[in-house]
Amino acid sequence: MSRFKELLHDKKLMSGIYAVTLVTALLILALVVKGPEESGKLVADRDGNIIGINRKSLDRSERYDLSIKVDDEEDPMIRDVTLTLQAEMTGRSGSRLSRAESREAEIDAAIDNIISGIEYSREKKIRLPSALPDGTAIKWSGTKQGSGPVMIVIPLMYVSLVILMASSSMKGDKTAAEERRSIMRGLPRFCNQLYLMMNAGLILSDAFDTISEGYADSKDCSSFERDLAELREATDEHRISTAQVINEYAVKHDVKEMIRIAAILTENEKRGSDVIESLERESRYLWDERKTVARECGKAIDTKMSYPLGLLLIVLIVITMAPALLNM
Repeated sequence: MSRFKELLHDKKLMSGIYAVTLVTALLILALVVKGPEESGKLVADRDGNIIGINRKSLDRSERYDLSIKVDDEEDPMIRDVTLTLQAEMTGRSGSRLSRAESREAEIDAAIDNIISGIEYSREKKIRLPSALPDGTAIKWSGTKQGSGPVMIVIPLMYVSLVILMASSSMKGDKTAAEERRSIMRGLPRFCNQLYLMMNAGLILSDAFDTISEGYADSKDCSSFERDLAELREATDEHRISTAQVINEYAVKHDVKEMIRIAAILTENEKRGSDVIESLERESRYLWDERKTVARECGKAIDTKMSYPLGLLLIVLIVITMAPALLNM
């Protein structure tokens, strides 16, 4: 629940979700407003069978999705057809009646011939035939026209995009939290080294270079220590204050403890304040904070272990009671 609240307060994530929601709503609205291509009316008899089409206009093409039921004594069949009534006469396609011996092929050819004649009709009111040329009865019925699978795909894509954005945000937050934990683990050592070297008489820039070189030569260093080594290499040839470099890194990762250390170093550079005592105080505070975090992590491990222990206890109870239950 707390994680869900954090996502709700993520302005970047919510802005992205609002944008995706707006685009999805506009797409659905466009499909709803556009609707099916049919613009005329289907004429039905008392039994609900379609017997004609009343076109709205002859100046544009219209589409009608229909279903034909062929009451053939040998092989009754149902076929879905789409009539596209043309805006102007472009010529008849002619009869495509198949001469094949298959009855189904003959029916298909006859239906195609009827559809071709209807599509190029110039009549505003079109009466649909109730029988094939050979006298076989047929019944027309309308099928629901809509946007098809598009209306299903769009919501699925919307949900997928929202889930992807939320997971990316959670992944980013998790990475930021891991970086902050790495900084908090390495910061006490860095502050202590800085305090000892400056207490020995080194200036801030020399102390920072010595510490960063030690991190660069170490094979087993944390991400925080690698960042400091890379930071030193990137700013080695630039005339930039070491306190400013440390402050920019702290602000980038939003670590208030490191920002406080950077403020102490900046104050020392500008006004020449006593930095040794302040660094010693910060070093003790950071080590105490690290011990507190370690104790909390130890308690969390005990809590996490309770679930597998409970599962093992249930398995043990089942194994113990199984022989007694089987003998009952």
